[in-house]
Amino acid sequence: MKKVLIVMAMAVMAICLSGNADAQNRSVEFEHSSWKKVLKKAKKENKLIFVDCYTSWCGPCRMMAKDVFTQDHVADYFNSNFVNFKIDMEKGEGPDLKPGWKINAYPTFLVINTKGEVIHRVVGAYGADEFIGYIKEAQSEDKNFAALNKAYDAGQRDGEFMFSHLRSLRLANLEKEEARKAKKYIAELKKEDLLKKENWNIIKYFMKDPATDEFRFMVKNRDQFAEVVGEDEIDSKIYNTYSKQIEAYSYFYPGKGRTYDKEGFDALIKDLQNSNFSRASELIAIALKNEYSRLNDWNMYAYVVDAALDLAVLKQYDSELRYFDSAASMIAKASKDKEMLQRALRWASYAAEKETRSEHKSGYLATKAKLLELVGKADEAKSTMMASEKEDKAAEAAGTKIISVPMMKLGGMKPAKKK
Repeated sequence: MKKVLIVMAMAVMAICLSGNADAQNRSVEFEHSSWKKVLKKAKKENKLIFVDCYTSWCGPCRMMAKDVFTQDHVADYFNSNFVNFKIDMEKGEGPDLKPGWKINAYPTFLVINTKGEVIHRVVGAYGADEFIGYIKEAQSEDKNFAALNKAYDAGQRDGEFMFSHLRSLRLANLEKEEARKAKKYIAELKKEDLLKKENWNIIKYFMKDPATDEFRFMVKNRDQFAEVVGEDEIDSKIYNTYSKQIEAYSYFYPGKGRTYDKEGFDALIKDLQNSNFSRASELIAIALKNEYSRLNDWNMYAYVVDAALDLAVLKQYDSELRYFDSAASMIAKASKDKEMLQRALRWASYAAEKETRSEHKSGYLATKAKLLELVGKADEAKSTMMASEKEDKAAEAAGTKIISVPMMKLGGMKPAKKK
């Protein structure tokens, strides 16, 4: 019996040891001494310095420390290639070093040479392999942040280089510099050069303003661009650029000297009306719905939503049903006019009837029930609300129920802030 127990115990131990064989047990070894001593150590070992600039309140900083810097392959890479230094930018030497290092968000990761010069910077939290890839660029004589800046200042401007340079500025969270240089480069290209494949990644990732001659040229010559990069690529770029600008107008709030750019909004609508883009009507319907809501002009708001439904301009829009449901819900809150409420009821009915997913259908039926109540159809409102509750239970049983969580502080975490 004893022999059996011993064998079993050894087997369990073997399983436990086997299970731990792949366990992560190494982490990045950070120096916590003074910056002067770290620099001296780097010179002695002839290594670059990797600096983790963090704050105690930064959630993404803690995520990197807990989930990335504790992975074996991450630890092995950083420990063998760098002298690693971790510093709280709000304590000790942090406030004194911050201006020279130009820290504007957290976490910021720097690579510094033995002369104390910042040669590379990456801002934000990333997965392990992606992060290592970004930091490896610091070890390249022509791909690190400082080298790309130097080449730009020397006049290098080919498409491949500019993409690398603009990408490095984005990784460094230097949004204004990125936007300025991208806009300048694109504006200085000849129109025929916009069609060259070497410039496509710059257009795709860094052309953001639809109110430029270059963007308008792209829309006008959509078919030629499609021959170079493919229909899906060009259509996605056109749609997303317009959509993000519409979103910016939608979420605009006055303050700090800002005023609403009504002239810019009107120009955007005019461009869409004059374009041959296949989804222009859809974008106009979305933009005008937002605009008339901002102006509290419910008559025009209803006119736009009615037209979107009657003309089926949103048939390609992923959020078509949510568009009509949100419009109906808005009228339910904003108007007491029976005719207006009846129009909104039509939108709500359309969304509820077309939706097949219980987790969404439940909400759409609830909107419809509210409007039925407001127009005086109590019995129908009650039965519709019961249908909503039935769909809600179906979603819960399927594990797809949408649960709204109120905004709150979790563990004292704050969002990364800019200074």
